Amino acid sequence: MRLSALDCLRRGWANLSANWELVLLGWIGSFLTLALLALGVVLPLVILGVDLWGTGRREIEEALRRVADSASSLPLALTALLAVWLLTLLFHCFVQAGSYGVLAAADRQALPGPGRHKLLFRTFSLRDFMGWGGLYVWRFFRMLLLYWSLILLMGLTLLAWVIFLFVSGAKWGGGAALGLGCGGVLPLAFLALVLGLWFNVAQADLARETSGVRTASRRGLSILGHRLGAVLAIFIVFLGAMIALGIVFAPLSSMTERLLSGAPRVRTLVQLVLLLLQSLPNALLTMALAGSLVALVRSEMLSEIRKPEVQTA
Repeated sequence: MRLSALDCLRRGWANLSANWELVLLGWIGSFLTLALLALGVVLPLVILGVDLWGTGRREIEEALRRVADSASSLPLALTALLAVWLLTLLFHCFVQAGSYGVLAAADRQALPGPGRHKLLFRTFSLRDFMGWGGLYVWRFFRMLLLYWSLILLMGLTLLAWVIFLFVSGAKWGGGAALGLGCGGVLPLAFLALVLGLWFNVAQADLARETSGVRTASRRGLSILGHRLGAVLAIFIVFLGAMIALGIVFAPLSSMTERLLSGAPRVRTLVQLVLLLLQSLPNALLTMALAGSLVALVRSEMLSEIRKPEVQTA
């Protein structure tokens, strides 16, 4: 039987409650990803001989002059940038693959249906997490490349549309350009929304033995076509929770900014602690969303399998 959006949320939460270690691994993985991204920026600058501690005008001019003079080091710096950022993407995909692999295995282990005790979902082990990550990392990497390629295509489409609006405004007037702009924003916004939903649903299908980028892409589109309301309901719940979390931490951050304005080092330290505290529930919500989508995808698969059986009977 198909699960409702509420049933998927309950099942996803039970899955995550049984495998709570995924929250810590996702939390640590997000900071390691940011650290690798920062390293990808810092390492090329070090290769080019830029003084990272120089913040004055003279230091900036000297750094730019040094970069211009070290043209021979530029290919090495670009190679280091690409290598570190590629490593960052692979590490992110490894964490995603391991997390979704554990969640999918736990959902298969538990009996189908909305109300299941969390102990039925318990399947986490660090060995399994590493195994799923190594097994499916390239699937998630290819899916991420496809997703960013589609985003790039949408960005180019938006740029072409903006250029068209400027040309039409100069030819037909501002009123015509405004009307065309409003008419074009809605389809592009809808496509952006569908693209984001599709990517998250497709990822939930990747952690299957018989799945792949093509299979997950088709299944993601199919689920959006049949269960768009359920997918939107799940995302609205987690979006509301993240907004509420931001509302709770925003006054604390602004208060820290005012009270510690005279102590920049202490202020930076406190803001870093607040960032750490806020990112932990964010990681929890992200993993709970993944578990809910895994439950939805598996529910749709089981309903598709049972349809031929009912027709045959």
